[in-house]
Amino acid sequence: MNKFLTILILVFSVNSFSDDHAGGLKPSSLTGEFYFFSVTDPLKFVGALDKFDSSACAEKWRKESGVNVGLYSLAGSKHSHMILVTYDGYDNNEKGRIIFGSCPESAEMIKSFSATSDTSKNYNYSTQLVLEAGDWTTDTVFTNIEIQVESGKEETFLKSWKKLMASQDFPGSYGINRLVFGNKYYSHMIFAGSKSMKELVESSYELYGSNAYKEYLTEVSEIRGKFYTKLVQFVKAYPAVR
Repeated sequence: MNKFLTILILVFSVNSFSDDHAGGLKPSSLTGEFYFFSVTDPLKFVGALDKFDSSACAEKWRKESGVNVGLYSLAGSKHSHMILVTYDGYDNNEKGRIIFGSCPESAEMIKSFSATSDTSKNYNYSTQLVLEAGDWTTDTVFTNIEIQVESGKEETFLKSWKKLMASQDFPGSYGINRLVFGNKYYSHMIFAGSKSMKELVESSYELYGSNAYKEYLTEVSEIRGKFYTKLVQFVKAYPAVR
């Protein structure tokens, strides 16, 4: 499975994280476009994705922008599926959006969604990955936690979150993304990945039961607002490299 997940836009430069590797965390240039669907006809929905993936437009899109696409199922959400489109950096993101938006094949696929999903519930947001640890591309199940951090308090929040994660021996990947465009309800998305649901849940329980987590909650209680947790499971990849 190739890379495709996560989020950011910076109030301060991402380079400010370059010397801080708490818990194995490191900065990333990955940008993401998250598309959420309430699918009503899964077979036809996936069929439309496969049809576009085999088109000349999709081949040009992959070749010239290096885009990776992943399809995921969701639980704990009003949506049933998520399509994640990722690029390595904003230059490739811009190039990819231009190519995708100019193709009749992509327009045909988008039009088909009205027959295979409840479009009144579908929405999307754009992101860039702030920090990541581990290799999430090898994980198949994730917890995604969307949160609202008080404006201007991101650096304070990240300091506490990094300290929390450095205290844990988490077996899978994890990271934090910042929402760039879309979704007025949340500012960031934290993810944790694993190769099995059992491992993911057990690791999460261990974290939530730790003294470090209690300390973290005390530190961020005044700057972290509402949050929303989803279970995300990998279904299918449409990678740039074939």
